[in-house]
Amino acid sequence: MIERPRTHTIEEAETTADIYLGNLGLEWSQLKGKNVLDIGAMDAAFENAARRRGVNVTSVDKDVIEGDYAPPKDSNYVVANATKLPFADDAFDYAIAHTSTMNYIEEKYDFDTEYLKYVEDALREASRVLKPGGRFHFTATLLDEQELREGDEAVPEKDSEAYDGWIIEREHRFLEVIAKRAGFKELQVVRYTGTQRERAKEEYMMTHYFVAIK
Repeated sequence: MIERPRTHTIEEAETTADIYLGNLGLEWSQLKGKNVLDIGAMDAAFENAARRRGVNVTSVDKDVIEGDYAPPKDSNYVVANATKLPFADDAFDYAIAHTSTMNYIEEKYDFDTEYLKYVEDALREASRVLKPGGRFHFTATLLDEQELREGDEAVPEKDSEAYDGWIIEREHRFLEVIAKRAGFKELQVVRYTGTQRERAKEEYMMTHYFVAIK
C-alpha cells in the first residue's frame, strides 16, 4: 500500500498514537472497525496511524494549524469547537481528547466564572455524538485544589501520593455529577501506575484519565 502524502512522518504519527493510547487506556484492538472522534487533534497524527490499522478517525480542532504542524490535506479533518460539533447524533463509537478539550476553554466562555459550564457543554456534545454505550476517553481537567476543596478541610501535602489520590478522588466526584447531567451513565477514573505514572506525570503533569460511558 502506498502511503498518502503527509506533513508528518510515519514515525511521528506512530509516536503520537502510542502516547494517546497509553495515556487514554486504549488499544488498537478496541478501535478496529470503529468510528472514532479525536477532539483537539492538532496535526491529525493520530488519524494517520489509525488509518493503517483500519480505524476510522475524524479529526477535529478549533482551527486549522498552519506551517509545520498543519494537518495533511487528505485528512478527515473538521474545524469545529468541542461545544458545537457538526455531526449527527449517535455518530461515533469512541471520542478521545488528549490534553486538549478539558485543558482549554473557548473564547465565548470566561475562564474565571464559566470553566465548569464549558466542561459540561463539551461533555454534553460528546455524549450527543456518541452511540449508546459509546465511550469518551479524556485526560484530566483544569479543576484545582481551591475548587475541589470542601470547606476548610485539611489537604494532604503537595507532591505526595496522598495529595495525588485526594485530587483524583475529588475531581472524579466533582465531574461525575456533571457528566451524568450531560448525558453519560457512568464516569470512570483510572490512575496511572508504574512506569506509565512516572512518564505521564513527568511529561504531562498527569496522574489519571477519565472514561465517560454513554
